[in-house]
Amino acid sequence: MKLSAENIKFIDNYLKNSEVIYYDIRMEMLDHVATAVEQKMQTENLDFYDAFKSYMVVNKKEILKGNKLWSGFSKDIILNFLKFLLQPIMILIGVSIYIFYKNVDVSSCFSESFTIRDFFVVFLIFLALFQLIYFRLILKQRFFVIEKIFGLLNIIYYLQMFFMNQHKNESPSILTLTMFSYILIGYVLYFAKEVYKFNTYKKQFVL
Repeated sequence: MKLSAENIKFIDNYLKNSEVIYYDIRMEMLDHVATAVEQKMQTENLDFYDAFKSYMVVNKKEILKGNKLWSGFSKDIILNFLKFLLQPIMILIGVSIYIFYKNVDVSSCFSESFTIRDFFVVFLIFLALFQLIYFRLILKQRFFVIEKIFGLLNIIYYLQMFFMNQHKNESPSILTLTMFSYILIGYVLYFAKEVYKFNTYKKQFVL
């Protein structure tokens, strides 16, 4: 016995009212609950509302526990990002960046009033503003993985503040420039990959 669109919408609204705010987490819960309710309707010959009520009385606490587990900062995001940086294509990009800095004096393209350090800070601010606008005006849904990627920018910012400003009277070394360019390019590509993945995932659950 298949659930109707109204039944699916009912479960989704129930999860929303239970403060499951992240779309990707809610869709996983929705799929799990819908499957279980369908089975209960078939095996116990119940209508949707009786089957849903009976199932949630027993399983609500366990299901919503998953929402709390995912509510904080995720170490998995950092680990997945580091794995992404170590992919062969990213290593090739890193080597290309190093060769570029080795052969081009980028510091000469900047002035004392706007140094290459300032450029990195401005670029980080631009990324942060872009993501805020993207989340609020385009996605219009909160995705756990994509939103938590934003936390990586904080880490990158503080690393930049520490390593890029150790010797303020000197231009950053080629290795330092390579490292932060590599991380920032990797961040942009990783963000784009996750956005594409969840836009594809979202299409499976159009309500």
